Amino acid sequence: MDKKDVSIKPSRYKPSIQSANSLFHFMDKVDYLLSIIEKEAMIPRYHEETTEYLKIEYKNLAYPMICFCDINLHKIASHLGYYGGYGIAFSKEWSLEKGIQPLQYINPKSPLCDDFSQTFKSAEQDSEQDSEQDSELKNYLLSQMYYFKPIQGDMERDNKKEIKNFTDECEWRYIPDVKKDDLSQVILEEDLHRIDIFNESLLFTPNNWLRFTIDDIKHIIVKDEFDYIKIKDCIWEKEVEDLAKHYLISKIIIWNNIKGDL
Repeated sequence: MDKKDVSIKPSRYKPSIQSANSLFHFMDKVDYLLSIIEKEAMIPRYHEETTEYLKIEYKNLAYPMICFCDINLHKIASHLGYYGGYGIAFSKEWSLEKGIQPLQYINPKSPLCDDFSQTFKSAEQDSEQDSEQDSELKNYLLSQMYYFKPIQGDMERDNKKEIKNFTDECEWRYIPDVKKDDLSQVILEEDLHRIDIFNESLLFTPNNWLRFTIDDIKHIIVKDEFDYIKIKDCIWEKEVEDLAKHYLISKIIIWNNIKGDL
């Protein structure tokens, strides 16, 4: 056959060899997991992030997001222990279609960090002079920060700060465009004390939710048999075909039963 007649259509997603082909979202209450399955949606929340490592005027900011971890199933024990005993996983192909983006981990001593800091400071100074172009540059740089995180830093747990290597999270983020609902895309330091009010507003803007179908779910992780029954009953009440219900129930992993085998 003549090469001109051959049409090669690449697949939508080439599975990874080294990393997982699922993204996990963890939580600490079974009720959160039940809500996600009932709604077939995940609701973003504003999360406060330190930006001090970027050496800019802001030390802390908050963005609306849903966080995921790109880790293999046999490595999730530490994440379940740290973030809660419950999780839900989706295919990476679905995640890419939804615009979910992996983070870039920043070395504060790198040229990249220095360049970003200098560019941000310049854009900040110029935007004060009401330059529309420079204001757009500042907004662009702020949006880049949605997907930045330092390689390591302090994290508060049980009212204590401990140092954590953030690269272990292999984090991806879903960042909705909440501006269309007149919500703040970035919460500045002076408004962080109102973060609960901002989060409440996300409950009433469903178009910012991250929606899925039950076919998109790859794994559901619960602690024990009691949680399994709650999730199973929740699935059985859904208005879908019985075959789809059975298939989804088969994706439930009881962590206490398998953790010793991974």
